[in-house]
Amino acid sequence: MGQQQFLFILLGVIVVGVSVVVGIALFNAHLENANRDEIISDMNTLGTMAQAYFKKPENSGGGGGSFVGWELPAYFKKYESGKMSITIQKNKDRIRVTTTGSEIGNDGKTKIKIRVFVYSDNITLQTLN
Repeated sequence: MGQQQFLFILLGVIVVGVSVVVGIALFNAHLENANRDEIISDMNTLGTMAQAYFKKPENSGGGGGSFVGWELPAYFKKYESGKMSITIQKNKDRIRVTTTGSEIGNDGKTKIKIRVFVYSDNITLQTLN
């Protein structure tokens, strides 16, 4: 009877161990997806703000048909979900914003990286990792 009890205990330990490993994997996947979703949502908001600047006349504090002079709002300069960098393209008709997230991305090695191109009438997102 002692050997049968030992096997039940061993089986219980294996089941609990596998459950813990699966739980950790699911939790990490949730963190990754939540970080990516938050970045994408914030990038769309940021793109809309940049488009508003582009369309607003210069005498009203806007770009008057250009993105020159547009800056990241203060909230995004200390962005908790990652790090943002902004580049105004040479012909001044689009902005490229690249965000590196705070969680490891799809490749399992590097952090989430998303790039958005903001045009006067369009926002294009690229998921790099």
